[in-house]
Amino acid sequence: MSTEPPMSTEPPVAEAVQPDGRLRVLFVFEGLYGRGAERIALGLIARLDRTRFAPSVWILRSEDALRSEVPPDVPITVVLRTGERIRHALGRVPASLLEQARKADVIVGTVELMPTYFAALAGAWTGKPVIGWVRNSMDYTFSEQPIWHRWLSRWLYRRLPRLVFVSHGTKQTLRRLQLLNEAQLSVVYNPVDVARVQLKQYDALPEWASFMHRHPTIVAVGRLVRQKGFDVLIRAHAALRQRGSAQHLLIVGEGHLRRSLEMLAAELGVSDSVHLPGHVQNPYPLMRHAAVFALSSNWEGFGGVVVEAMACGTPVVATDCPSGPAEILEDGRYGLLVPPNDPQALSGALEQVLSTPALQQELHHLSLSRAQDFAPGVTVPQWQELLLRTATGQ
Repeated sequence: MSTEPPMSTEPPVAEAVQPDGRLRVLFVFEGLYGRGAERIALGLIARLDRTRFAPSVWILRSEDALRSEVPPDVPITVVLRTGERIRHALGRVPASLLEQARKADVIVGTVELMPTYFAALAGAWTGKPVIGWVRNSMDYTFSEQPIWHRWLSRWLYRRLPRLVFVSHGTKQTLRRLQLLNEAQLSVVYNPVDVARVQLKQYDALPEWASFMHRHPTIVAVGRLVRQKGFDVLIRAHAALRQRGSAQHLLIVGEGHLRRSLEMLAAELGVSDSVHLPGHVQNPYPLMRHAAVFALSSNWEGFGGVVVEAMACGTPVVATDCPSGPAEILEDGRYGLLVPPNDPQALSGALEQVLSTPALQQELHHLSLSRAQDFAPGVTVPQWQELLLRTATGQ
């Protein structure tokens, strides 16, 4: 493989746009796994102004849960076939990446770590500016990854022209961990398709959820993993039931902790009021019918499900975890905040909402208003400005 000059400190302004005047943006993915991060990136790609931007997608792995969400006008390059490892394609992977990077004016690593590593590699080979998109609270991310990620990212991230964070909390966390230049750091909240949420919330409630018509229901949405703190939420629900509350708890999502959560509900005597339906294609009717939406996470990067619930007009109770919920709720102005990993505080806040119709109504109106601050019409223009500024070295 031929070598190229290292990443230049000056972007290739002479080739900054296509002949038609559009900025060519290459988005680098590890795979379209169906996670929120990939879905949000594809939503941004779909909404870029096509008179000004020409996006393309490079995907390392062939997992394609979200393949149908890639806009039809966006060129896609998938390198590895199903089941194929990088070691099986040591020549093909860099060759493909280099080919696509040479066509771009700006390269975006759509998620921290691996996609950003590949984006940075492509930028180093071609001299094209690179944006790293940081979506999680990185102290927790590093704690769950091999130690070499901490060292590689420390060396690499400070050399990128720009890092974009999904919240101020994620930015401050990485700044504590790594020596970064403030001038290279930007915060753009995740674009949430508020209009789509508000349309799809009026789909029919599934038959299996008919209990929501009879019982006030706390709804939560997320993967059944330690990060989401659903064990704490089940304990808070059980405490409410012990105090005489007739509410039910519905946790939408799937994950490896399903069995342990089911066992916890049985141990606490609330199996009949805790519902774990797994993944639901359209959770928004469930949010709309919820008496309250609960986010019990130990950490987040942003917490987009909170915005989605607010777009349905649902009152929110969330943990004040790193990072995102407190920013979305403006430190409690638009919903109730409680400490993480505190079942007693969480049950108290949920009870406050469930037992106070005036508070429910107030939070309903506040939620609808606040959700609009995260609509694509607000956040996508901020991304477009960053892309243009990065391409021209500003």
